[in-house]
Amino acid sequence: MLLTIALLTKNSESTVRFALRSIYRQKIPDNVAFELVVVDGYSKDNTLNIVAKEIQKLKEKFRNQFIRHIIVQERVGIGYARSLALKEAQGDWILWIDSDNFLAQDYVLKAINEVEKASDKNIVVLYPQRVISVPRKRNFASRLIICYGKALADQSSKFFTIAKRLLSERLKGSIQGILPYTAMQGTFCNIEALCKVGGFNPYLIAAEDVDVFLKLISNGYKMRSFNSTLYSFTRDSLRAWFRQAVTWEYGKTVMYIILNNVSSATKFGIEDLVMKSRNSRNVINHIVSLIAISMNALHLCNPLIASLISLVYIYRRLGFIIGRLHAYKQRDAINRLILLKVCANAGT
Repeated sequence: MLLTIALLTKNSESTVRFALRSIYRQKIPDNVAFELVVVDGYSKDNTLNIVAKEIQKLKEKFRNQFIRHIIVQERVGIGYARSLALKEAQGDWILWIDSDNFLAQDYVLKAINEVEKASDKNIVVLYPQRVISVPRKRNFASRLIICYGKALADQSSKFFTIAKRLLSERLKGSIQGILPYTAMQGTFCNIEALCKVGGFNPYLIAAEDVDVFLKLISNGYKMRSFNSTLYSFTRDSLRAWFRQAVTWEYGKTVMYIILNNVSSATKFGIEDLVMKSRNSRNVINHIVSLIAISMNALHLCNPLIASLISLVYIYRRLGFIIGRLHAYKQRDAINRLILLKVCANAGT
């Protein structure tokens, strides 16, 4: 097997070393060779120097198993960056890792074992059972973000169990009800399947993962978890976390606008999923989720931190609202872009 490891970076000097050293610590079976594709967003800090040094260490350790590396640069956005990585990939499977992630030591070994023993060839995405947030800085903002993440992630608690019962019908149409995992980082993806559904939308600056997962699921492919852990550094301030929410929701809304275009949605057979997911947004959902997350926080976090989680939830939702409104303001321009692309494709 040939494995492609795709690493996305941009001004990541504080975290990229952790990502690459976690690759260095992997136990990769002797019958597996791998390549490293780095897509950098024209970093202005020391990111690429660190990458070069760590690649040299990978070469020294893995020798014949590490067959090649390539570094490409882009300044468009994450959808385009993932498209570039996929275009350069020569492997059978691709492991996506962002520069603010790092892997458990058994990560690659366990994922490859799952691939080799899988009897269902329609399983084309493997995702980690656990994603653990790690504070980038030990400040109050990081503690709030970590607490919020823990409270949101503990879906097995009695509070979320009650919430899911109350919202069972509404959740069926939500992204969370359709997809078991909504982030690209940490996933093992079958490259042939990704290419068959058209790969990544290069116009998306966020939610490119949700977009491609919806296309895979709608075409009969499956996703499954494997027993390992992905670690992810949090944003180092509430302002950065807020900007992340704005960007993510903007990207997701642009995805809806593109997929609601008849030609795009029909092409991938996902028009029903798109409409269900859009219609699932409701004030009641947010109220019930807010209560469940706040109650979870009281059991998982410091009382002072927990008491602020409801405000943190509202703050995060405000970021989502701003991102959504910004996308809708640009809806006409996005539709014109789609039309131009359709015309260009028709011309070729």
